[in-house]
Amino acid sequence: MSAVAAALAVTTTVLGGQHRQAATLDVYLIDVEGGNATLFVSPARETLLIDTGNGGPGAARDADRILAAVKDAGAAQIDHLITTHYHGDHFGAMAELANRIPIREFIDHGPSVEPNPGTDAFLQKVYPALHAKGRHTVVQPGHRFSMGDADVRIVAAGGRATTAAVPGAGRPNAHCASIASQAADSTENAQSVGSHITFGASGRCTWAISPGTRRSN
Repeated sequence: MSAVAAALAVTTTVLGGQHRQAATLDVYLIDVEGGNATLFVSPARETLLIDTGNGGPGAARDADRILAAVKDAGAAQIDHLITTHYHGDHFGAMAELANRIPIREFIDHGPSVEPNPGTDAFLQKVYPALHAKGRHTVVQPGHRFSMGDADVRIVAAGGRATTAAVPGAGRPNAHCASIASQAADSTENAQSVGSHITFGASGRCTWAISPGTRRSN
């Protein structure tokens, strides 16, 4: 399990099956049973997927669930894929997914810091062939890109965090006071890519939950 992979500085409304409005940023929390997969879809149907779930026997299942969300959103490709870190329940279904739908940009924190035979084989033999079909971006804190009115800002990556205040921030968060420093964590968890996403001038968005999906941590 990683730290929080995506933080939204927005006001949210859960629709629970109501018809989505055309001008919303839709967010799908996809049940990949242990890891993470979150799909953001802009009004223009531009997509950002954070993590791809499990490998092995779970890869086809998790790819199916991600594709079901993409189809429900009316999208045809993954424009941006952020892999938060290299634990199997966060990148495991990537190859399965990439074989079924175009992925235009592969985003990560750089090389793994946690030796593992399965992960090493993936990064050396599989991942380069996948991102060769699109664009590969190694991010650092402060990296930004937009999806129309949605602004995606990387606030943590490779064990480092941004030192600049994000919009609406600037004061200490009392809820974080008891969280221990990750400086002593030598695993991939502490390397995770963290993103801060805002949408529109008013900072509002809508969560769209695909039927049968739920967050599973």
